[in-house]
Amino acid sequence: IIIQYFLERKMKKFKFNYSTPVWVLLFIVIGLSIVGIAWNIYNVISFSSVETFKAVFYSFSVLIVLFLLVLSVSVCFYGCYTFTEKHLVSHFGIISSKIPLDSIVGITHFKKSNKLVIYLKDNKYSVIIISPKDYDEFIGVLLKLNVQIAYSSQENDGEI
Repeated sequence: IIIQYFLERKMKKFKFNYSTPVWVLLFIVIGLSIVGIAWNIYNVISFSSVETFKAVFYSFSVLIVLFLLVLSVSVCFYGCYTFTEKHLVSHFGIISSKIPLDSIVGITHFKKSNKLVIYLKDNKYSVIIISPKDYDEFIGVLLKLNVQIAYSSQENDGEI
């Protein structure tokens, strides 16, 4: 069990490849969070001796905005896909979600739009947002973990 744990930790991480608008939005949220924390701390100090309710409200606001800051920073630096023996794990900062490998029925590389899409048993799909240079390695790891997944590469994009 211990060896398996370390093998899972050593597996390749495929970092999210965010678009420029996503980076801009993340940095705006981080900047506004920092300003919000400073403003609310100022208000806590200002109202702590005058009005207890406002001081508690602003203290609570500091915690909420601090959580938003931590979430935004973690999305910037820790957004990635990893694999376990049974799951494809999407780490969206401090939030993770798992897709069972046995629920993945296909993976398609749409070359025209340069998108990688996985298809699930329940007629759902997910676009994999990694760098195109990592597509081959990602596909290789996925097919190694579940040989029953159908792989295709298409010049013309289908309906997504």
